[in-house]
Amino acid sequence: MKRIILAAAAALALGGCATEAAEPRAKGLAQYADDPRLGEETKRICFASNIDGFSLNERSTVVLSEGRDDYMVEVVGSCFDLDHAETIALDSPTACLTPGDAIIVASTMGGGGIGPQRCLIREIRKWDPKAEKVEGEAKVETPA
Repeated sequence: MKRIILAAAAALALGGCATEAAEPRAKGLAQYADDPRLGEETKRICFASNIDGFSLNERSTVVLSEGRDDYMVEVVGSCFDLDHAETIALDSPTACLTPGDAIIVASTMGGGGIGPQRCLIREIRKWDPKAEKVEGEAKVETPA
């Protein structure tokens, strides 16, 4: 009898831990859909020689900087080491990076350590790091 009570109590305790299925987290550019920093789609980024830097790198997106311009790049699927990237190189037949070209991602820390990875570009968008979300409702001024 004691075992039945313990089993029932354990089942109730585990049942209490169960949660409803959470909505899947948006991935890629979709997670920035309401972010004012995300701008219009662009078909190419033309570089004088290469990128100046990168930031906000996650498994499927990265912000590439070239001079004063920033671009959010989404890769096809997940780029295994992109979130741990130490270096990013461009793989493009021209001086312009376009969807279908690739970035080469290398990481030695935190990643799989399987060597550089070639990640195909799905989409490129302008990125404005200075844009801010408008909190609350806009003020409406009434004439005096």
